Amino acid sequence: MKNPVYIEYRRSTLLGIILVLLLSALGAVVHYVRSLDDNVVQTKFRLSTVGNQLDSEFAPVLAFMEAVRRASLLKMSLPAVDTDESLLLLQLSDGRDSQVAITAPDEGVDAELLMLWRLQPYFELATETQPHLVGMYYFSEQGFAFNGQAKWSDYIVDHLLQWYQKNMPEPAYERGQIFFTEFLPGQAAVMLPLYAEDKKLGHFVFALALEPLLAPVYQQHSDADFVLLDQSGQLINSSLARSPQDIDQHVLQIQRLNTMPWSLGLLEQKTSLFASGLKEFIWH
Repeated sequence: MKNPVYIEYRRSTLLGIILVLLLSALGAVVHYVRSLDDNVVQTKFRLSTVGNQLDSEFAPVLAFMEAVRRASLLKMSLPAVDTDESLLLLQLSDGRDSQVAITAPDEGVDAELLMLWRLQPYFELATETQPHLVGMYYFSEQGFAFNGQAKWSDYIVDHLLQWYQKNMPEPAYERGQIFFTEFLPGQAAVMLPLYAEDKKLGHFVFALALEPLLAPVYQQHSDADFVLLDQSGQLINSSLARSPQDIDQHVLQIQRLNTMPWSLGLLEQKTSLFASGLKEFIWH
């Protein structure tokens, strides 16, 4: 017959072991949940920080765009003057460029061409004063384009006409900024319509290079993959520093930007949170 004291000792020991295991498991689970929560908080903080950084980088570009529009309206309001100057215009119908006189012998001064001539310094300084701009264009309702340069390259003309035929005309009622994720190869663009007394004259298009805009972010956060998404949530390909092997294997955390209708995304491995928490669970 077994000793009752020994039996009670065995039972107490077993209950103690079970209790210790349960408490350890509970503590590990709590630690695991807290580690997940800390990771989410850190991700949100990083997204917010990078989003604010991008907004601060892009704000001067928006200010320059508005300055160009205000200057355009001001130039249009100035008295017309006769001039022998001409502008190199690209005809959007056939892709041919030609010098067009601002003052026509029979029709007098073309107010729109005179405005563009007066805006020439803005076209020349756009890429110098704004490092994220790689080009500035004006598309007229009269069917021509102007870029302020002494020559139109065949490369730009070919891609510009393809983009124009695909995206124009935009809704006539639109008076605000319109963002395009694709313009010329490797570029995005912002379009700014120009109206004078409710009459649409044309629109400015500002070409953006996303790589230099995002370069500081990639340098400071080399351990993360940041991307930009358009209004519909589609990935903007030119915003990828390095293409993930498989987008489906990533979790996308999103932060809305204030200066543009796009969103900042942070790609994370789907297994990263679980693996991190499981590791903490095991080692606890």
